[in-house]
Amino acid sequence: QAIQAISDDLSFRQELIAIAGQFAGAEQLRQRVLDSIGQDFVTDADARAYLCSVHLSTISTESPELIDGLQLAVENFKQALSELDTPEMWAKYVEFLSQWLDASESMKSLQAYFAAQRKRAVAMISESRDVRLNEELALSCADVIEADGGDELSWLADATQRFPESADVWHRRMSALVAGNHDGLASGIASSSRIDNLFTSQALLQAPASRKLWDLWFNWTELWFSRKDVSADKVQARYMSAFARVTQQRTLQALSADPDSLAQVQALVAHLQTRYIDWAWKLPASHQPLSAFGELAHAQFRPDDDDSDMEDSEQCAEPATGNIEALRQAYRNVSRHAFPTPGFYRRCIELETDAKHLAMLHEMACRVDEAESEPWLAYLRFLAESKQLSQASDVFWRATQTIPDAELPAFEAAYKNMFQ
Repeated sequence: QAIQAISDDLSFRQELIAIAGQFAGAEQLRQRVLDSIGQDFVTDADARAYLCSVHLSTISTESPELIDGLQLAVENFKQALSELDTPEMWAKYVEFLSQWLDASESMKSLQAYFAAQRKRAVAMISESRDVRLNEELALSCADVIEADGGDELSWLADATQRFPESADVWHRRMSALVAGNHDGLASGIASSSRIDNLFTSQALLQAPASRKLWDLWFNWTELWFSRKDVSADKVQARYMSAFARVTQQRTLQALSADPDSLAQVQALVAHLQTRYIDWAWKLPASHQPLSAFGELAHAQFRPDDDDSDMEDSEQCAEPATGNIEALRQAYRNVSRHAFPTPGFYRRCIELETDAKHLAMLHEMACRVDEAESEPWLAYLRFLAESKQLSQASDVFWRATQTIPDAELPAFEAAYKNMFQ
């Protein structure tokens, strides 16, 4: 009756089976529940995979019956795949093989068996990619191909064509290309110019909201800067381009009805702006002044360029206190050209040390969203701590004119607490 009442809950039936296994004489009940799973979840890959290997839960890893049990599980998977030839079912099979390949490290013959079965599984998936491959499985197969010393890059190139909007697939491909370029393993195949072109003309165009892909791109960019292969102006030009592209994406998301997508893009904008600020802050104090964004229109990023304007100082050394002048030019650039976010201003305030500049940053932070109380409170806290009470009174009055009435009592109480 419980199974009928919760007919679509696989986890409930799995729990029943686990409980039944703890009692002698409950084998019949256990088998009835297993049969019900087979009948009710015919097209469910999770259920089919569970049935393929559930018998292993009753076999000790020290038992001589384990090898026969594992081989039976493999045969069960093959039978299930003949009936349910879907990407999800193949993914479960590859996952099972990988888990036991790792677990059988001390048993070389068994490990070789699972390695051969997994390699064969990937080959079969490859033969019918249109039917058997999805994004998750493409990444799992890439792991297998890499582990087996195969042509991972060719596999991932095909995967990005099949799933062009997948940030995970693009990230995996670009990570492999960058790693090969660093290690000198793919000379001519993963050249610097080709990697850069893939980033700018394909990967980031297809997955513009992927934070980890943007981070990989900027790690790549800043690596070339640290090696003195490109100038700071060219790094800045890249940030400027990113701000424009992501801000455009934010505008498009604002027109959609998905608030989660908009929040994701807004968080990405803040992240990239903060990353730019941190990069500028970490420049050596001896570094030449950063250019304003308006002077960077013609600065192109080409890793193979001979940058005659690069300095002889060590570019990757992080200063003890930070490059304050580079920081200020960076936040001026963002403030004037990139629709700064509250998170951007918070980071600038954390790094800035001069009271005059801090006041300006607090003022600008409050203007991003004048109805938001937290920037006003941060500004008032700064003024109170620096004993600028007259200015604090003026800022408090301005805040009360823009913060919604419903939030004013909490705001006023927080302000009063500053002086208690």
